[in-house]
Amino acid sequence: MKKGLLVTLVLLVVLTLTACQNNDENTLIVLTSSGYEPYEMVDENGQLIGFDIDLMHAIADYLEIEIVWQDVDFDGIIASLQMKQADVAIAGITPTEARAQIVDFSAIYYNSEAGLQNYLLFDSAQGIAALEDLEGLVIGAQLGTIQAELLQSLSETYGFTVDLRSTNAQIVEEIKSNRIDGLVVESLVANAIMAQNSFLASWLVDVDLGHMYGNAIAFTKDSPWLEPFNEALAALEADGTLAALVTKWFEPDVAE
Repeated sequence: MKKGLLVTLVLLVVLTLTACQNNDENTLIVLTSSGYEPYEMVDENGQLIGFDIDLMHAIADYLEIEIVWQDVDFDGIIASLQMKQADVAIAGITPTEARAQIVDFSAIYYNSEAGLQNYLLFDSAQGIAALEDLEGLVIGAQLGTIQAELLQSLSETYGFTVDLRSTNAQIVEEIKSNRIDGLVVESLVANAIMAQNSFLASWLVDVDLGHMYGNAIAFTKDSPWLEPFNEALAALEADGTLAALVTKWFEPDVAE
């Protein structure tokens, strides 16, 4: 009886893994993580929209391929690619050295030092103007992000507690409830959050992360799609498509 049950369980696992694999060479499973406006979010109809979403569709059109979206938590994206549960990921991902040990990255598709600076968002009633003002506070960031790394590198020196959550929206709600004092995000995301939450103020966290600026598309290691995607990105830059998407989705100013 136990042996029969074991065989049944093994078959179920095999069937599940087989079902998760993508056997169509012209269809790619693409990971993203909504809730990161203006890069990727869900509209009132439940559809993914945003800069990254439009860019991926433009790449798919250029390469004449189909894509299947999977909306997941950001902190699970790199691990999912490592385990080959998907083919590609686009989610405002910075190609850090640590991540590049696990996945491959495309050429940078968006790089603006001003647009990618980090800002602390906090209730405007609470005056914060320096890192020293963070002592005793609870500061949040999204799990798996370079902003989380930044806070963890500074917390001991400046005496604050780091609280990491799956989404920035969760942290904003905690700020409203006075359970978290601030949220660190890049400036483009800060603009979007502040536009929807007028009680928030912002302060530039002028600390060098030690990372290259910019966003890139992530792939499973040794993916055959890396070079075709780089070719597509170059073509979309040359014909003005990429610039048009930047104009469409990104405000020229940054949070102040």
